[in-house]
Amino acid sequence: MSRVSPSPDNLVTIDLDAVAANYAALAEILPPEQGLAGVVKADAYGHGMVPVARRLKQAGAEALSVAQVDEGALLRRHGITGPILVMMGLGPGQAARAVKHQLTPMLTSLEDFSRLSRAAGELGRTAACQLKVDTGMHRLGVAADQAMPLLLEAAELPGLEINGLVSHLACAGELDHPHARRQTKVYATLLGEARLRGFELPLSSLAGSGGILAPPWGLPGGPGLVRPGITLYGGLPHPSSEGRVELSGAMRFTSRLAAVRPAAAGACVSYGCTWKPPEDTMLGVVAAGYSDGYPRSASNRAEMLINGQSAPVRGRVCMNLTVVELKGFDPLPRVGDEVVLLGRQGESEITIDQLAQWADTIPYEITCSLGAANRRRFSGS
Repeated sequence: MSRVSPSPDNLVTIDLDAVAANYAALAEILPPEQGLAGVVKADAYGHGMVPVARRLKQAGAEALSVAQVDEGALLRRHGITGPILVMMGLGPGQAARAVKHQLTPMLTSLEDFSRLSRAAGELGRTAACQLKVDTGMHRLGVAADQAMPLLLEAAELPGLEINGLVSHLACAGELDHPHARRQTKVYATLLGEARLRGFELPLSSLAGSGGILAPPWGLPGGPGLVRPGITLYGGLPHPSSEGRVELSGAMRFTSRLAAVRPAAAGACVSYGCTWKPPEDTMLGVVAAGYSDGYPRSASNRAEMLINGQSAPVRGRVCMNLTVVELKGFDPLPRVGDEVVLLGRQGESEITIDQLAQWADTIPYEITCSLGAANRRRFSGS
């Protein structure tokens, strides 16, 4: 099925220098023995996987993290070197591809380790891999009480280099969350036992963006990685982690005014007549809507920037259009003027966290949606 071409009125601009600056800010608050594996899955959260990966490697990222083998293979085809962690492991028939492209899948069963071992033997190579443990997320991973037996069995298979024990926090970013503490205790116990048994596991990782900004009590030290995602792009994993480090938004989404028109007091504005002006006013019609990734749930809640001034969204966001109120603008904006739906305009800024709050969602969804639906341009080195 073909996809309709993105609107020529709308543009997403990605500031790669902001990504690099966020990487540097995160690296500065980490212990020296901890490296960073920048998460670039889902097209780098809508920011462009290949350009972001290249910029992160230039900035010093020790590794990269993707969700799928195909994502890792694409990075290799574009010349990206170094460890690439595949967080969703191996799909059917993907073991040989993972070995060929020197990817590091996170595995959860002896069957997966065996498939990778066979593929490594057939290709005459050694395959890097990691053991993923469920410490309390109840999503992917081997049960914690089965982790050590599985690690010992997998270590006996030929052609494998098991370089990490990994897990994921369910409540990351929330300061001193009791569930994060429980998960961390389980993980630290397993990692400590594995290292006592002679497994170095230098690329082990538990913390993502939330675990970096709000490290849970008992987080193990020593060699390892953290896996920052949304923080690389200027967003917060949880509001309570605000202020831990200074981050810059890497995505800017702009559109244009398609119409400027008056509206009398009591007039119906947009679908469902969910907003009526209490007095005569002026409206602007913006050439962007939910087909362009702008969240419909932001109806009657969000704001946009026009000429550096805030214009509140009035009525429901439509498929291709959104109405804003221009009350108080002097001079009145004109058709064709730039509208900023996300990012900075002059001294004003709409952050992804603000837009996510207006839309009652998370910044991850905002950037993935906008990045997938619109033309993209990259700035920065």
